[in-house]
Amino acid sequence: MKRLFDITLALIGGLIALPLMALIAVAIKLDSPGRAVFAQTRIGKGGQPFTIYKFRKFPHRMGNRGANVTVMNDARMTRLGRFLERSKLDELPQLWNILKGDMSFVGPRPEILRFADAFTGDLACVHDFLPGIFGPNQVAFRNEALLYPPDCDPEQFYRDNLLPKKARADIAYFSQNSLLSDIGWIFKGVFHSLIGAVAWRAHARTLLPPLSLDVAMVMLAWSLANFARFEGLPNSRHWAVFVDGLWLMPLVVVPVLLLGGVYRAPARHFGFGEAVRIAYANGVGWVFAFVIMMGLVHRSLSLGLVPIAVVLSVAFMILPRVLARRRYYRNGAQAAAAAGSDAVPVLIYGASPRGVALASLLGDGFDRVQLRGFLDDDDERYRGKRVGGLPVLGSERDLESIFAAQPFSEIWLSFTPNSIKQARLRYWCQQHGVRLQVLPAIAPFAQLVDDELGVGAGAAGAGAAGVGAGAAGAGAAASASASASAGRDGSAARGGWAVGQYRAPEW
Repeated sequence: MKRLFDITLALIGGLIALPLMALIAVAIKLDSPGRAVFAQTRIGKGGQPFTIYKFRKFPHRMGNRGANVTVMNDARMTRLGRFLERSKLDELPQLWNILKGDMSFVGPRPEILRFADAFTGDLACVHDFLPGIFGPNQVAFRNEALLYPPDCDPEQFYRDNLLPKKARADIAYFSQNSLLSDIGWIFKGVFHSLIGAVAWRAHARTLLPPLSLDVAMVMLAWSLANFARFEGLPNSRHWAVFVDGLWLMPLVVVPVLLLGGVYRAPARHFGFGEAVRIAYANGVGWVFAFVIMMGLVHRSLSLGLVPIAVVLSVAFMILPRVLARRRYYRNGAQAAAAAGSDAVPVLIYGASPRGVALASLLGDGFDRVQLRGFLDDDDERYRGKRVGGLPVLGSERDLESIFAAQPFSEIWLSFTPNSIKQARLRYWCQQHGVRLQVLPAIAPFAQLVDDELGVGAGAAGAGAAGVGAGAAGAGAAASASASASAGRDGSAARGGWAVGQYRAPEW
């Protein structure tokens, strides 16, 4: 009886889904090269292997590389593969497995051969049943990809935690199932596949606050645009347009913002790129909304509202994000100030993009760091300016005055100085008890930096930024003495810098 039910439903479902399956196959081919349908060996009834069919979610070249389970936002997935995984449409080719008799509509999910050794003892009973598409576990573990902790081996976690739970749940149900109860699980499975395609809880936490704020900003922009256009509340002729716009504009503009990627970056990391994205998405969204309103609702809509509404909407959306970012960094600065005597005041030498990135790493990544600002020898370009929110305080010649006004305990170089400059800086730092850190000379970074002074990556590992003891002799006599001292004990004096040995800051 169950077999007849499976065949009948598979034939009907296959005919209905055939156009959709053809569309998915074409989309997969367009999205990435390779076959549209993926075949894999699974464990079937009686422990016998069979070939299961799915729409391909990973690039064809991926093969069997990577974990044998799929986690949330799996890096191996194609763009279309992410949608297929969330919607479960990748399972449609298994209708052919049902027609062949390898699977049923309702049954335990078949595992890959790699997990065959996990079905021992009481768990071996799972293979007494024909595997299927729907069942209790397919509902209970609808969002299985979200269950893997971020700090675990996903395959081992599945083997130790999820697989035993799923196997026992399957044994408990299929040892006493009926055709009527199976039909119930089919309906439940379809329902949860559709509803579960969106991670509602995760999106509610991350998207609901900014979406709600932007809806309010669109309504406010629309209201003020009407107020500015008509020098007060709209008259009776335009009142209906104003009221309808209060619900239509957010309904159109905010989804365009969502599709435009406005909500991908947290507000605390808001920057110029995100501001441009907001402006562009707002322009597209408002124009689209005006076209819909004029074409379907009110032909008397004033076109003068368009530029006013766009400008106000962009300004209203950018402002709270800028404030949120400012508050985030202010809290970080307060945390650094709270460190008190434990704070590490740092001066960064080099206002290049690498220096800005270094400032971001030290300032945002370590609460005890207090960034004083930048040094840079390019007076014409940087002197008196601000880079990355920090002042450019001067150049090497200004070290004494800067140190007197704003004492610091470390200088971080974002570049590799030549031998004479390096010896000079090392001598100055030793005289003032300041530590000198040369980013390109620190072991993990040395092999990533281009040959800045004609020194290869291999030499960088042995003191690439630097120079040997002979190079130190090109500096002041005191510098040479300090270098000799460093050679004897393996490190420079307090706050110093040793050739071939680079110390990370102690925070």
